[in-house]
Amino acid sequence: MATIYRVMTNQDGRPKIGPTRRTLGVKARLGDESEEVDIPTDSHGVVRPNTGGMSVAPSWRDLPRHRIPARLRHMLPSACGKNEDACWWMGDGPFQDAAVASGLRLRVTSRIHGLVEPAMVVSLDQYQSDLAATQNEWVIDEQ
Repeated sequence: MATIYRVMTNQDGRPKIGPTRRTLGVKARLGDESEEVDIPTDSHGVVRPNTGGMSVAPSWRDLPRHRIPARLRHMLPSACGKNEDACWWMGDGPFQDAAVASGLRLRVTSRIHGLVEPAMVVSLDQYQSDLAATQNEWVIDEQ
């Protein structure tokens, strides 16, 4: 399993689950093609591998500066994210295409970015549930 990092809102020592870019989940909408989403759905609410997913990085220092909590400016001067968020990690392997958890795969898109995608064609609800099921695997790392 690849080691991945993501900034998410801290809720009682665990990443908050939800359909946003600051939570454990993805932003997806049915029917409104004008809205930017993390993964497209078809008219039946189905998502597919290799089409998008939850953004992650190989290190919290590789995450977008606007996501990294501002309280970490002493380590990364350009950090300007919300302080209720935290830098989280999970996994123990190299940052490469691999399984992440049941129903989930990492697809590396660049040296500093990857997407946790569905491993197979599933409903959006199932994909969100698979992401949420990893909640207890995430650990805060801000060192």
